[in-house]
Amino acid sequence: MTSYKQDHGAIAYILLLFMGMAWGLGLSLSKIASTGGGHPIGLALWQVIVSGGMLLVFSIFRFRLSVPRPSVIGFSLFCGAVGVGFPAIALFWSARYLPAGVVAIAFASMPMFTYLLSILFRLEHGDRIRWLGVIIGFGAMAMLIVPAGALPDPGLAPWVLLALAASVGMSLENCYAGGMRPIGVSSVQLSCGRQLGAIAYLLPAALFTGTMLPIFEPWGAVQWAATGTGILSGVAFTALLYVIRTSGPVFASQSAYLITLAGVMWGMVIFGERHSLYIWGALVLTLIGCALVRPRKPKPMGIMPPLPVE
Repeated sequence: MTSYKQDHGAIAYILLLFMGMAWGLGLSLSKIASTGGGHPIGLALWQVIVSGGMLLVFSIFRFRLSVPRPSVIGFSLFCGAVGVGFPAIALFWSARYLPAGVVAIAFASMPMFTYLLSILFRLEHGDRIRWLGVIIGFGAMAMLIVPAGALPDPGLAPWVLLALAASVGMSLENCYAGGMRPIGVSSVQLSCGRQLGAIAYLLPAALFTGTMLPIFEPWGAVQWAATGTGILSGVAFTALLYVIRTSGPVFASQSAYLITLAGVMWGMVIFGERHSLYIWGALVLTLIGCALVRPRKPKPMGIMPPLPVE
C-alpha cells in the first residue's frame, strides 16, 4: 500500500504551477524548433538525449549502479518506443503546422485515452462519471476538427489527428506501466530507462534519414529551443516526483489543467495566436473531461507523467 504525506503546502502549489508552465512552454519551444528547420526525428532524439542525460546523472548520484535486469530492459525499450519516441516525433511534426494552443488541447486528451485503454485491457472498471468525461473529451476533439472555421486552415485536421495519436501512444505506455512495471526499481530510474530506450530507436532512425540536429555548429533558435524542451521536461518531471511523494498523485494530477492552459497562453504570448470560438469551446470541454476522468483516489504512480498521474 503506497502512502503519501498529503502536504499541500506552498512549495507543492508552486511546483504544481511550475510544472504546468514548464510543460506548456515546452510545446511552444517544440514549435519554434520544428518551424525553424529542425527535422522532427532529429529534434526528438536531441530532446530525449538532454532529458535522459539529466535523469541519468541524477540516478548515478542518487542510486547504486547495477546491471539492469532483462525485465527492466524490455520495459524501457517498449516505453521508449511507444511512450517517448513516437509521441516526440508526432508532437514536433504537428507543432510545425498547428497553433501551439491546439497542440496543447490535443495533448490533453491523454487521460481520456488512458481510461479507454484501461477498460480495454481490464485494468479499470467502467464508471459512469468517467465515461461521461470521455464523451465530453471526444466532443472537444471533434470541435477541433469538424467545424469548417475551427482551425486556421481545414487542411490542418490531419495534423490534429497526429497530435492525438501521440496521446494514444503515451496512454498505451501508461497502461503498460500500470501492469508490467518492474518491481524494485525507482520511478526516476525507469523514466531514465525509457529515455534511453527511445534513444535506441531514434539514433538509428536519425542516422539513416540524415536528420541529426547539427549541434557542432553555431547554435541558433532550433538548437536552443530543442535543448529547452529537454531541460524543461527533465526538471518538471523531477518536480512531479517530489509533489507526488509529498502530496499524492491525485493532487499532482492537477498539473494536467495547468499544462493545457499554459500551452494555450504561451502560444498567444510567443506567437500571437488568436483562436476561434470552436477552439475555446474545445478548451473548456477538454478541461471538464479531464476533471471527470481523473481518478478520485490515489493509486501507485506509473512512470509517465504529466497528464494522467495515477
